[in-house]
Amino acid sequence: MKDEGSWGFRQGDLPEHWPTGPDGQPEQAALLIAAQSELGGGADVLLSMLSSCEIPAFKSGSLGKVIFGFAGRGVDIYVPQSMLEDAKEILDHPAPSGGEE
Repeated sequence: MKDEGSWGFRQGDLPEHWPTGPDGQPEQAALLIAAQSELGGGADVLLSMLSSCEIPAFKSGSLGKVIFGFAGRGVDIYVPQSMLEDAKEILDHPAPSGGEE
């Protein structure tokens, strides 16, 4: 029987530095964004941006890319529940590019 608290992932499938609760189990994942596509490669850029801000994240739903060349179901980006608001803030107010001062 599937463990409902695991979201279909094994602990080894989670990004490095994924927080754990007091019981040692991985913290619940929260949906940050559900995109209709892979955002033109932007999903990987978003994951990198979150990682640079010390927010672990993973994407789900890119399986169709192997067969069709694009993610037919779209891509969902997940972050730890405790970091969801910080991740939303980063999306709403991205840092200026290096050329601006």
